[in-house]
Amino acid sequence: MLPESISNQNVLFSPLNWGMGHVARSISIIQQLLEQENQVFVACDEAQKAVYEVYFSNLFFVNHAPYPFKFAGKGNWALDLFNQRKKLVARFALERKEVEKYIVDFQIGVVISDHRYGFFSNKKPSIFITHQLHLPLKWFQKSMQYIHRKMLGNFNSVWVLDDENSTLAGKLSHRIKHQSILYIGIHSRFQVFRQSPIFCDSLFIISGPMPYSQQFLDDCISKSLDLKGNNVCFYPENLVLPTVIPTNLKVFCSKDWKLVDAYFEGAQMIYSRAGYSTIMDLKVLNKKATIIATPGQAEQMYLERRLNQ
Repeated sequence: MLPESISNQNVLFSPLNWGMGHVARSISIIQQLLEQENQVFVACDEAQKAVYEVYFSNLFFVNHAPYPFKFAGKGNWALDLFNQRKKLVARFALERKEVEKYIVDFQIGVVISDHRYGFFSNKKPSIFITHQLHLPLKWFQKSMQYIHRKMLGNFNSVWVLDDENSTLAGKLSHRIKHQSILYIGIHSRFQVFRQSPIFCDSLFIISGPMPYSQQFLDDCISKSLDLKGNNVCFYPENLVLPTVIPTNLKVFCSKDWKLVDAYFEGAQMIYSRAGYSTIMDLKVLNKKATIIATPGQAEQMYLERRLNQ
């Protein structure tokens, strides 16, 4: 089941709450579903809803609790996730029940999950969106790959945000055994929503989960001291700005996504985390950028090495 084959349905969609990348990359997919005469019900939290409402006025929202992620900020992602495994497993189990209730309440025909492992149904076609068919794991973490593949098996189809040649994601998107792996190409909101460019020399985009996003904000403000010209930084509203901001740097809260988009389109150089959603945006706009991996996040570290060569 490809995106273009879904029409005249009630579609239930939910993005992962790991930064806002999963929200950003779903915008073009949701737009396509709406153009194909579907009604789209988005199960998300309030912060995610606020972003969707910037681009859409015709979505139905379901208040849906996030996954209980909490990171120590020391770069040990595997340990942080392991310590939260009981809470995550409990949330997956509850989420399964919630999905079945939504299906009845809203007469859902198709369920789509952007990397939420518990967001599927045994009663309706369920689709998982990812760019990671392979997790970039160390040898002693291979059991996680087995669990990952087993959980993908709960979904009827997996939509991979890359092409058959794994042009952008590299080894992460190489094919695996599954009943239905479908490569749907890269997706970016800039494919469907464009803004008039606002020009600047350098643009810093702060993203990711806490406390890594706060660390990145502090690093970028420090880096801006060495830059000349017109420089801009967008940061999430839950972060704290330092008391002194360099005079060559304008800072904005990234609540206004269309303003972010305008600067993104006009920037000469972009500094961002190595999140795959941002990488797809950069590819669509053919932008010059320096991508910086979140410390210890293996996926971003792999993409940083691959794309900064």
